[in-house]
Amino acid sequence: MLLPPNVSREDLLLYVRPLYPNGIFPLGTGWLIVFYAISGLILLGLLIYHSPRMKRRREAFTVLKAVRRDFFARGDISALANGLSVLLRRVAVSRFGREKTADLSGRTWTDFLKRTGADLNEQDENLLAFQAYAPSSPEQDRAGGKHLLRSVQKWLECNL
Repeated sequence: MLLPPNVSREDLLLYVRPLYPNGIFPLGTGWLIVFYAISGLILLGLLIYHSPRMKRRREAFTVLKAVRRDFFARGDISALANGLSVLLRRVAVSRFGREKTADLSGRTWTDFLKRTGADLNEQDENLLAFQAYAPSSPEQDRAGGKHLLRSVQKWLECNL
């Protein structure tokens, strides 16, 4: 290597700086971009998690789990139909508005649920329309309640 005249190797070494003089800080531009991107994604996730829509969704599924747990513990299909009817009505009023859903009852209520995505069979319609307000009887079939639970869960997933 050729050196300029009147310059020694020791003088040239004064102009060379180490690659990482201060360790990791200050961060380079690329690392700052990564840091801000990750921070932004975390902030966006927190905002979505605490949004009113997600709060309603969590509350509705908490009520659904409680009704399901009560049904499997006691086997009372009237209490199941009553709890699910109340839950469906609360979600429908918050999702579609009071004007469209508040005055629906019986077959018009189950037809509305079918129009908005519920997969209800005839037994589910009877449970929601009539059994929700009937006294409980011990000789009821649990299979209809299980299908109703699945149908309500699918409807909640579609509409929340």
